[in-house]
Amino acid sequence: KEDLKNAFGKVWGRFLEFEITRSKLISELAGNPVSALVLQVVAYHNLTLVQANVDGDTYSEIRLKWEKNDLVGVSDLPLKLTYSSIADLTGIDKETVRRAVKKLAEQGWFKIDYQTGIHYNPNQSNQDKLVVFNEWELAQVGRLLSRLNNAQNTD
Repeated sequence: KEDLKNAFGKVWGRFLEFEITRSKLISELAGNPVSALVLQVVAYHNLTLVQANVDGDTYSEIRLKWEKNDLVGVSDLPLKLTYSSIADLTGIDKETVRRAVKKLAEQGWFKIDYQTGIHYNPNQSNQDKLVVFNEWELAQVGRLLSRLNNAQNTD
């Protein structure tokens, strides 16, 4: 833990730069910061469902299932995503969440089903955008981890 603290001091600025850039990019993708946070929660929920329905845990196996977006039996799972659950996770007012979800659904990101909840269900254009964003994230997290590793090795 102490080694991480020492090394983190050397990369803290880069970490914040990553967070700021990532927030800006996802906000541009979703339309605004509130919608960006809502999109991330729904995408995280989808990732949880994907991981529960894939045989392995490698990035390529999860990514393949993610891109197919064919989660058979999702409605049978107890993980229902609602306006309230998104509001609880984000701290955003429930009515603001409802408006953001409805707008994102109109833009082709989500499907809203009052029986099974809110589901990540992007049109192909949005799916392609999120895949490109995810590739950027992967590369940037790799760079950040490499810098952290290098900082730890120089101590």
